[in-house]
Amino acid sequence: MYRDDYYHKDSEKKNIAEVIIAKHRNGPTGVVELLWLAQYTKFVSLDKYRTEEG
Repeated sequence: MYRDDYYHKDSEKKNIAEVIIAKHRNGPTGVVELLWLAQYTKFVSLDKYRTEEG
């Protein structure tokens, strides 16, 4: 898991976390982006959040 804005305060990706799937026995690998909601201490689907916000 990686959040660029945690390490670089001037990052353009504010509150975006990357979950890196590096190993998976029977499936694909890759990166999934999630939205970090600090006020709730949780991650939510970035796609779902974008559609709800309009």
